[in-house]
Amino acid sequence: MRINPDFRTVDEVELAIDPRELGGWTDGESTTESELIAKENRTIDAIQAEQPQSFLTRIADEMSPEMMAKWTEFQLSKGRHRGSNDLSLIDEFVHGKPLLWLPQIIGSCVMSNTFRIWVARLMYQIVLLGKSQEYLGRNEFGSSNYSFYGPWSYGHARKKANMRRGDGLYCAPMAWSLMQGVVPCNTPALMRILSDADLDHANDFPEPQGRDGAALYRAFGNWAHIDELESYKDFAVLESPSVKSADQLWDLLLAGKPSFVCSGEAIHKVGEHPDGFPIHARNPRDSWSHNMAFIGAFVASDGERFIRESNESWGEKHIYNRRFDEVEKSFRAGRLTVQAIGEIAGPSSSPPLMG
Repeated sequence: MRINPDFRTVDEVELAIDPRELGGWTDGESTTESELIAKENRTIDAIQAEQPQSFLTRIADEMSPEMMAKWTEFQLSKGRHRGSNDLSLIDEFVHGKPLLWLPQIIGSCVMSNTFRIWVARLMYQIVLLGKSQEYLGRNEFGSSNYSFYGPWSYGHARKKANMRRGDGLYCAPMAWSLMQGVVPCNTPALMRILSDADLDHANDFPEPQGRDGAALYRAFGNWAHIDELESYKDFAVLESPSVKSADQLWDLLLAGKPSFVCSGEAIHKVGEHPDGFPIHARNPRDSWSHNMAFIGAFVASDGERFIRESNESWGEKHIYNRRFDEVEKSFRAGRLTVQAIGEIAGPSSSPPLMG
């Protein structure tokens, strides 16, 4: 089958590196998947007790009829039929081309896959919902890019989880950190730190690159500069409900609220759809202790529903197409810990523009 290029997806799931070499989804203590899932749930319960309002699902804002028509037409041109809301397309809709950020270079998947859907959500609320906010930047790379600085949020969450040394993180502290806010890449105090380290080149944003970049990322992960930059955080996530079923996930995705997901699930190809995209599913013969993201809901030409799962921290085409019913089985089995990213606060600005 020739893959439809409008789906930006990997066909056979072939990995350039063993996932076990990248750390990933861990609390640094649990030895089994069930122990880590239990730790996730206990931590989320504690965070929810601290700030219950952040876990509430807000009534979704609606697009104007004009913007809804443009977005629907764009999705149809990409093979997503009526009833879809695929935020894996939002970067191309807004920026004119996909944002192809570089793969992760340390075990930072909980950050490296999550910042991408955070950007997708901010684009969605600014452009499609017409919120009078401004982006953090308008570029793909450089200090004025669309994203926040990943290493600070990674270290901020690890400090909350009392994690030092080694790579990795789990989802609950990441949710807490995003609820507190993020540090924009062009923050002057951050730029001074990066300039001193010679890691202020365009490709060092939103995540630093190379051996020196990996060392700096790990330094942030060990809490370097976290307190120093705390006062500059902004753009807090105001809405991050825990997702417990595929039905809830579908409704959130239709409302423009993607989710990050931590699990031991590995993914492989199980078939092909006549529309020209591969069909993926959990691989029961493999396991990845990893974070990915549910970024879109789409309807194929035959009416079947699919969930788009982004694993772009492993490469720009690592987006998987999973049947709705297959994702529901993973929820029912209790294999997933999932937090949505809904409304993001931000400073008020002039009316939003595309591009």
